[in-house]
Amino acid sequence: MRFIEISKPLVTRVINESLLLEADGKNTHMEHLEDNIFNKGYQGAKEAVDYLYSLHQMLEGSAKGAFDMTVKWDGSPAIVAGKDPATGKFFVGTKGVFAGKAKLNFTDEDIDNYHADRGDKDGSGLRIKLKNCLKHLSKLNWDTVAQGDMMFQKGDIKELNHDGEALIYFKPNTLAYALPKDSELAQEMLSADLGIVWHTEYAGGPTLADTTATFGFDSNRLGSTSSVWQTDANIKDVSGTVTMTAKESAEVLATIKAADTYTKQISKDVFNWLEKGNDLVGKDFLQQLKATVNNKIRAGDFGSPESLAKEFVVKWIDKSTKEIDKVKMQKTKDAKTDSMVKTVAFIKQHAKEITAVYDLYLMLIKAKLVIIDKLGKLQSTQTFAADGEGFKATSGEGFVAIDRIGNALKLVDRMEFSRLNFGTGKPTG
Repeated sequence: MRFIEISKPLVTRVINESLLLEADGKNTHMEHLEDNIFNKGYQGAKEAVDYLYSLHQMLEGSAKGAFDMTVKWDGSPAIVAGKDPATGKFFVGTKGVFAGKAKLNFTDEDIDNYHADRGDKDGSGLRIKLKNCLKHLSKLNWDTVAQGDMMFQKGDIKELNHDGEALIYFKPNTLAYALPKDSELAQEMLSADLGIVWHTEYAGGPTLADTTATFGFDSNRLGSTSSVWQTDANIKDVSGTVTMTAKESAEVLATIKAADTYTKQISKDVFNWLEKGNDLVGKDFLQQLKATVNNKIRAGDFGSPESLAKEFVVKWIDKSTKEIDKVKMQKTKDAKTDSMVKTVAFIKQHAKEITAVYDLYLMLIKAKLVIIDKLGKLQSTQTFAADGEGFKATSGEGFVAIDRIGNALKLVDRMEFSRLNFGTGKPTG
């Protein structure tokens, strides 16, 4: 049965990805849609294509079910707050609430004990932010635990003139968010003591460690207070809300179909080089394939499939040579040299397959970028990136597509957002 004939679409939600914890029951690390090829071979490529088919259906308005979407906000720090399942008391914290020795803050004294005071003198430090959250978020109506991204506190909001328009903006992390100064939303933010965007709920018990994470959270459940500007990242039922033009739809569908056809043509057997290569040269093989792509992101151009494959070979030889040069014992040098020769021979033998995989990789990205652009039209604020002394308009951080059984793949314009993060010491998304 073809994917597009399934009555229930594969992708049921397009949400945000923020908490990357490696703990059971919590939001786990998610991969980029196109990187699924490196992670799962043929099955990963097929899964990525099916995701794109489903997303195309959503934006074309032909989906047979409703879709929810969550915008990915780039806030900091991550705030976890709510009613502690074990004690019934209100707490705030960071991701440390899920640590082996949970850092739940019920009082200002807890915050002082658990968290460093770096940067507190100017009001920008973690302690100050957590104390503001403890004071103001406690005014909301809590019957659960939620996680959100802190966007600003009093004094963080600045003014900006962009293309002759008066804006207010705040920059909680890599991106700056801006909106018209005279808008109702801007006035709400200016009057608040802090701003936060909720995205994940933790339900269950009897302790916080026993809760289960659920993507998406309705901030209306918390009521309201004038000292907190809050929202959630959910946009309900976006099927057909932001649609593609006939030309865009045809171009995206043609690209997806080409990737689909290409995947079937190269067959499952061709993807075996991933597993064989990994067995031959170790765990670094797949990481080097990804590293080649990241190098292109830094340079601002993916290039052609052929150039990606050639660069991969060059980088592997360079890496292996440096490792050999570090070794002093001749016996070890000989062993490493022999391994490098066999590895390079294997890579050259499979150069056609490596090129084919990179070709498919770029096809997936091409279709994904059009979809990201359309999803971005649903965001209520403009986003900017630092540009010397000022800012330049840029796209938002990205989205995550969730399928019917809870699997998640990231939808990020890596040439835009990920490139901004290289060299900052922050994750590249």
